[in-house]
Amino acid sequence: MSRTVSVALLILAFSSSSVLSNEKPRLRLLDDETHSIYLSFWPRSNDPWLNELKKKDLIFYDESVMPHAYQDWDGGLPGVHSPSYNISAIRGEPFGNANREFPWNSPAGLHDSPNFKAFRFVSIPPGKAILWWRERIAGDRSASFRWQYPAGTVFGEILLVTDPEGYDWAFELRTRTRSDKGWMMNAFRPFTTERELVARIKELVPNWRERPELAKIVKGELEREESLRLVNNHDRVIFDSTALASHLPAIDHALVRKLLVTPFKSALGQGWKQRADGTEAFAPTTSAPFHIVPKNYKGGFIEVSSNSCMRCHDSTLMHARDFQARRDWYGRVRGSDNIFSFHIFEPSSISFNGFSREPQIRRALVDAGLLQKWED
Repeated sequence: MSRTVSVALLILAFSSSSVLSNEKPRLRLLDDETHSIYLSFWPRSNDPWLNELKKKDLIFYDESVMPHAYQDWDGGLPGVHSPSYNISAIRGEPFGNANREFPWNSPAGLHDSPNFKAFRFVSIPPGKAILWWRERIAGDRSASFRWQYPAGTVFGEILLVTDPEGYDWAFELRTRTRSDKGWMMNAFRPFTTERELVARIKELVPNWRERPELAKIVKGELEREESLRLVNNHDRVIFDSTALASHLPAIDHALVRKLLVTPFKSALGQGWKQRADGTEAFAPTTSAPFHIVPKNYKGGFIEVSSNSCMRCHDSTLMHARDFQARRDWYGRVRGSDNIFSFHIFEPSSISFNGFSREPQIRRALVDAGLLQKWED
């Protein structure tokens, strides 16, 4: 994380961590200092559920401790592979697996954004564990690893936008909560509608009329508003959305920072803006190097709802050939149980060079009582 953290902030973070939980955490994948830094990005909010979530036994993780990994059990190099290595032998095949292409290659809406960062967390209910088993999926030579999270599990993703000075600011916190019937999605933002942003600008800058860029936002007279389509470029389409791209003009960076520390609220079911013809944006975008969303943000195409989210998350463990058969690419979409970012494998058993390795279950999860083999 490029954000500079003062000694006072670290002391506050460590202190608040001990207050939030009197019990020793079952597991931490990151060191205590990084855990506290990540916790310091948790946004202020008046939402009771979000504030209670912060007090739970959170396991933060990023790609340093949970490297991306996908399974391949039908080719000549079976095992668990890193998407970073292209095992295709065909010249011109860009990636060799589906995990580096839209819509699987980044958090939703951020595949074209150059100034964002992301880290994640999971909260597994006390006394419960992830269940894993092996199951042969049609088309494979041997069985894949599958796992399912217990009801009450909450996954979260904190998204940061980086300012030109290299500091990071939370602009969105996304959650997915497991129930017996599936996943419930939510997202928390400082502004869920254009009206809320306008009201806050008026509050912070009473003389907004004297600043042309702010007057455009307040009056709804943006220079760039266009209807665009976003669709995955494969034979099998899983994401196809037409939305209003509402471009926010560049504004003073100091004001952006003030806007981003506005208390976050749930954006569930909210629409950012709707044009007279019915075309809707679910979030704004911008071409500015620093704003309340990252540059080239595509969140406007994605409604904050469980059904919208599942369009892509339903594809965990589907094979690359299910989306485009006539390509020399391999393996399955990473993850299981509709979660991409987490897996149950020891990082040392992930192949980063294409060669097979014997997959190993992550011992830290087992020792913490968070992972159990399902015995039917």
